[in-house]
Amino acid sequence: MSETYGFSKVSSRVLKSDLTPDTTKEIRVMEGVPTEGGPTSFELTGLSKEAVKVFAGNREYYISAKGTGSVAANFGLLDVPAEIERELLGLITFGEGIDAFGENTEPPYIAVVAESEDLSTGDPVAFAMVGGKFNRDGFSLATKNDEDFTPEAGEYVFNAVSRSITIGEKTEMVKVMRAYGTANVDSLKTVVLGTTTTIPAG
Repeated sequence: MSETYGFSKVSSRVLKSDLTPDTTKEIRVMEGVPTEGGPTSFELTGLSKEAVKVFAGNREYYISAKGTGSVAANFGLLDVPAEIERELLGLITFGEGIDAFGENTEPPYIAVVAESEDLSTGDPVAFAMVGGKFNRDGFSLATKNDEDFTPEAGEYVFNAVSRSITIGEKTEMVKVMRAYGTANVDSLKTVVLGTTTTIPAG
């Protein structure tokens, strides 16, 4: 795979306490449909653990670098629907149209898949954060002026945790997964987010 190009879709689903997909919850998808939210940016950090050198015999004898660092992803999300934002951030709700941040605000564990494409081939590429929690540090307001209005994306931070993932006969504790090609991206989304289910009305 070369570099990626674009950010077409972000999908998320709440996880249960054992970090498996909660099939009573919807798979939330934002892909730039007007009024339904869309992704603008994605920056994944902390994939490599800081190397620690061990010395012996007055020389660098061994380098320890197994595992990952503190994995986090910074998302730029534009026009996130209130229902989805309440779910991502675990906001306190007071009925329709009123929510709050407070002592009982508790974001749920969530799995997230960000989709792009390969710069050289145009094939689908996906990054999956298999478990973790979102936070948003703040909001800002600005006065209207004579300039054309350009909306800005909200900044959401996802802090990742490890989760046991099984594909075929292989099981590993992982934080981030990556897939290339249509079939593999679809398979990855199913493994990480679970299957689509019909949520009863009401």
